[in-house]
Amino acid sequence: MEDNKKDFDLFLNCLEEACEKIDSSYFKLNVASSDSEEQKDRERVYCYEFYHQLRCILGESSPYKLNGEVDKDGHPIIHEALGAKKPDFIVHVPGGMDKNLVVVEVKSVTRAKKDFSKLKKDLETLEGFLDKANYKNAIMLIYGDVDDKLLQKIKEEFKKYETEKGKQMLLIWHQECGKKPVTKIERSN
Repeated sequence: MEDNKKDFDLFLNCLEEACEKIDSSYFKLNVASSDSEEQKDRERVYCYEFYHQLRCILGESSPYKLNGEVDKDGHPIIHEALGAKKPDFIVHVPGGMDKNLVVVEVKSVTRAKKDFSKLKKDLETLEGFLDKANYKNAIMLIYGDVDDKLLQKIKEEFKKYETEKGKQMLLIWHQECGKKPVTKIERSN
């Protein structure tokens, strides 16, 4: 367990650094329109840049591999337990179930406001990977500027998810481009 904590703490530092390096053109995408100031959250654009930055920071020396949206269809353990759930990112040592470090879901504030059920689905996915796929840690990474009302609603929803002993789920909020995430809320037993 001590190795997991050390590895996860190192991963969290890398995650914060990766978030800080995401350029404004990936945080919000400029929209081709008559109003050249219009920008929109595009979750996939953010995720791909986050993956790139995190992958560069993790480097090749880590035994863990960062994979995005791995389809577990046909996986002898995960598919049977979780069905078609596919998290945004997993950090693991491929080929076994004993070194599953962290599973990550990403959600934009805009998407959470528009359809809160999508955020709930992501939290359920994280909980499933903790409970049934031997992951030790889970992160719900939310990006974008959020008002207090929505942040409170997200926190209340997050509190509903329990973790088994020795496992943890974090809610991390990346509020502003070029800055480290500002809020961390932990659920662990």
